[in-house]
Amino acid sequence: MVFVFKIANIVLKMNFKLILIFFGMHFLNINAQTNGISILEQIHQKYYQAPCKSYTFSQKNTHYRNDSVIRESEWHEAIKFPDQFRIDFGNKEDGNYVIFKNDSGFNYKKHKFIKSRSDSNTLLLILGGMFYRPFEDVVKRLQSQNYDLNRISIQKWNGGEVYVIGAKEGDLNINQIWIDKKTLRVKRIIEKLSANNTMDMRFEAHQDWCKGYIETKVSFRRNGKLEQVEEYYNIKVAEKFPD
Repeated sequence: MVFVFKIANIVLKMNFKLILIFFGMHFLNINAQTNGISILEQIHQKYYQAPCKSYTFSQKNTHYRNDSVIRESEWHEAIKFPDQFRIDFGNKEDGNYVIFKNDSGFNYKKHKFIKSRSDSNTLLLILGGMFYRPFEDVVKRLQSQNYDLNRISIQKWNGGEVYVIGAKEGDLNINQIWIDKKTLRVKRIIEKLSANNTMDMRFEAHQDWCKGYIETKVSFRRNGKLEQVEEYYNIKVAEKFPD
């Protein structure tokens, strides 16, 4: 009888240890997901140098005001990761364009330089530039743009789950990045541009591109109002960035 009790006691102790190990692993897993930096690092590892480094594309823009279409336009763009980006507004021959590089923006009108400004272009960083930079540099750049990478939540979005880096559920007034939990693709970015100006960018369609992916449809909402929808086409690998 004593022997049976000893065996039972040993079994109970073993089960108790297994329970502790299970819950310990469970809480470790939760803790890993509560840090936005760890999720960002997973994304960086998965897509590191995966998107095409240099490419061109055109886009059809539909512009809105008060939920009504006011006009359409066409832009032509070129990207070279990590930080070169050119947008030609309308016909390229007109010479109206902007170039982003070296954390600055340069505006041209009718082929003549107009002005420059400081602009690190966080959107370009998140949508591909980060995959051609060291991870430590990516973290530093996002933190400098007021993204709280230690804050994270898991939320429902368009029928699936997303990691929201930078915000808790219901807080849409601070900078945040929404990442599809399954694919680790960017689905939404919200940026606080100023005290009374918030831009909500939603990436509504993607396609596989080189070893990564590329967005093919994006909508922009300023302070809750739809402002612009962009549809990308004629996407081609480029040998060099245009002058």
